[in-house]
Amino acid sequence: MSMRNPTPSRRRALILDSIHPRDYRELTVIHYCEQCSHFAPATKSCTIGYEADKHMKAAQERNYELTGKVAFCRFCEID
Repeated sequence: MSMRNPTPSRRRALILDSIHPRDYRELTVIHYCEQCSHFAPATKSCTIGYEADKHMKAAQERNYELTGKVAFCRFCEID
């Protein structure tokens, strides 16, 4: 008999939010790790343990160019 977890944990999909092109171009919108106080530049990681690679500036700019959306860090809403 297998002792498997009946409810396997799944990673939640990255939530992408639309930003109007004018707002993206003209406003200072905090949306990538390098802008955050919880980002450790030396290790390129989040000091509170979040996955930083999908929220880094290069990834966010690429996402915006392809989809018109970015992945806001939900923790920044309360930072």
